[in-house]
Amino acid sequence: MKKLLFWMVLIVGTVVLIGSCAKKDDETAATDNTTTTLSAPTGLTATGGASQVALDWTALSGASSYTVYWDNATGVSSSSTAITSVSTDSYSHTGLDNGTTYYYKVAAVDSAGTGSLSSEVNATTNKYMTTTTTASGSITMGDDTLSGVYASECLTSNLSSLIDAGRVPSDTASYGFAYVVTGSDNVSDESMFFTDSSCTTNSVIQKFQYDNVTVGSASGSNYPLTLTKARSLITAGTTTAETYIEAAWGGFINVTVGTEYTDTYAGTTNPRYNLINLSSTTLYIGTESSLETPSSVGDTAMTKQ
Repeated sequence: MKKLLFWMVLIVGTVVLIGSCAKKDDETAATDNTTTTLSAPTGLTATGGASQVALDWTALSGASSYTVYWDNATGVSSSSTAITSVSTDSYSHTGLDNGTTYYYKVAAVDSAGTGSLSSEVNATTNKYMTTTTTASGSITMGDDTLSGVYASECLTSNLSSLIDAGRVPSDTASYGFAYVVTGSDNVSDESMFFTDSSCTTNSVIQKFQYDNVTVGSASGSNYPLTLTKARSLITAGTTTAETYIEAAWGGFINVTVGTEYTDTYAGTTNPRYNLINLSSTTLYIGTESSLETPSSVGDTAMTKQ
């Protein structure tokens, strides 16, 4: 009888112990498997800018923060590069390469974890003009210094009127400008025209190079320039551009696609005049004149690269 009682106590104790361990394991499993019930954010939009993309989405109730996932190729997932602890329903992704497309998804976060990912969106940062001209030296302009390369974004406005006026080749679909400091008193004023809307395929590249640049007294951020036009360099990228250049140069040259032609101006001591507005890293220039300093600058901004 005592032996039977011993075995009964042993069995009951073992069952209790097993039941206690099983309960503890169940509790642990429940804790380990706890996940957030946050749904995927909606309304995600991406807008490209200068070296940045602005993201906005609809705030999600219960979210304590958000995680932004991004990549430079489609197919963003939770394994993509993550920007964590975003506290609001918007984010500016800065320090990006210009003229590049970036892809994004967003997920909400609460104390239980990270919720589902949103739909993917993408945006392309602003594309600025590039140039083969080497920058060198600097020009002092009051408290500012003009140096390096300044470039506009890729532009598509007013093309019809420019083509109708014969100011650009008929195959032009986009254009842009660059202004390069090439010495202590030298600059290159450059215009670029393209056959596609993203400023990729060249139609015409024209560079006006100036020497003997002197800076007059400023009026606000406007600086009058006196300079001499030294040479013009022009390159055709298409057969349409060939015809355009040959007509513009009065038939004096037989243009070949891809060849740069140089016109060195006679009487380079004749002064030319222009007006520049320089503020920090942004530059506006007027229309060069052989008669007098322009009264205003143009409205196309060029940003220091």
